[in-house]
Amino acid sequence: MWKDNGLSWDPKKYGGIEVIRLPHDLVWKPDIFLYNNADISTYYSSLSSNMIVASDGNVTWLSMVIFKSTCSINVRYFPFDEQNCSMTFASWTYDGFQVNLSLTTTEGDISNYIKNSEWSLQKLYVERNVMYYSCCAEPYPDITFYIYIRRRPLFYIFNMIMPCILITLVALLGFYIPSDSGEKVTMGITTLLSMTVFMMLVAENMPPTSNVLPLIGIYYGITISIVSTATGMTVFTLNIHHKGHRGRQVPQLIKRLCHNFFAKILCIRLEHADYSPSRVYIPSEDTKKGYLPFTMVSDKDQMDNRNTDDIHPSSKYCVNQDRGNGKIPCNLQNNFQHMPAFPDMNKFENQLRHVLQKVCCTIENNEKRQEEQDRRDVIKMEWQQIAQIVDRVLLSIFVVVTLTVTIVVMVQGPAMYGSQINNDIHD
Repeated sequence: MWKDNGLSWDPKKYGGIEVIRLPHDLVWKPDIFLYNNADISTYYSSLSSNMIVASDGNVTWLSMVIFKSTCSINVRYFPFDEQNCSMTFASWTYDGFQVNLSLTTTEGDISNYIKNSEWSLQKLYVERNVMYYSCCAEPYPDITFYIYIRRRPLFYIFNMIMPCILITLVALLGFYIPSDSGEKVTMGITTLLSMTVFMMLVAENMPPTSNVLPLIGIYYGITISIVSTATGMTVFTLNIHHKGHRGRQVPQLIKRLCHNFFAKILCIRLEHADYSPSRVYIPSEDTKKGYLPFTMVSDKDQMDNRNTDDIHPSSKYCVNQDRGNGKIPCNLQNNFQHMPAFPDMNKFENQLRHVLQKVCCTIENNEKRQEEQDRRDVIKMEWQQIAQIVDRVLLSIFVVVTLTVTIVVMVQGPAMYGSQINNDIHD
């Protein structure tokens, strides 16, 4: 709206007519342009509506037009960002002495504003600025509209952030998978690939800029690092789990730290790995001299009370059995002096002694082999328990880190809204 003194008249001389409407091409118009215009066709796309001319010379032109202006986008807090855009209108050829621009109100009219599904209008206000250039002494006023819009983040939360959180938690559940299943590393690599795909999706939905790194990009970078580290730690725990196959015992410091500290804090119930073989054969020098050992040392000494008749079928002919040292002499010549002489007795005795020596050696080797196997089984179980505790500790640490990062990302953007608007208004 402007005032043209050449278009004023006295209504009394013209039958009381105070307002007339004229075609826009018949009336002078100030060359007001959008200085930060982004579309050259905007000037020609306005609707050619009539102009309302009042008797006092005030001209009102209510023209509808779609403007496209440039705006510097700050994606630092994407998708919790808000943008401050401005539209500057001024004359292109007239100075302030010829065409003076003034404000009728400092607040923009949003009564006919149509809400947008992606952006919400936070504030709209107008300022008048006067510019002076080095070429000219005249002032050049302009009218600048400041528009503050805030992005609606619900779409991005459910389509970008929530899947990222779920994928990260699934990756962390890899610590809970049994090490013997062979799927711990596979799950970590699969989730890492999924995170990479989501990272590409985020890059497609953001304007390309290298000025700042968006908040969601930082979040995805941190979560990818978490998933990668979790996959690496899974390899570490698998190495611990299978370390017992080499027969190397668990260091006492690590054992006490895991069993007495972390296991109690995380409420992990561990099976006691006690190494106490039920039967251990104790060889003696008498075995090599031809004596038949018949006592097997055990925790309950179950063999002490057994009848020696069950062990040596010929012991009923023995007269001088030495029960003090738990053996029967295999050389039975002194014990058979009251028995009839058998010509093949010595030969039979030698063969029996030879067989019994082989049996004793076999039993001794089997007992040693079983003892070594039991010892290795205990060592394996101890290392597996250490790996289980390390898995639970890493799971707790990564869950806490993931939730902390997520909470920081969710609250950081909205917390800046109030201060950001107030600061930008006065800039």
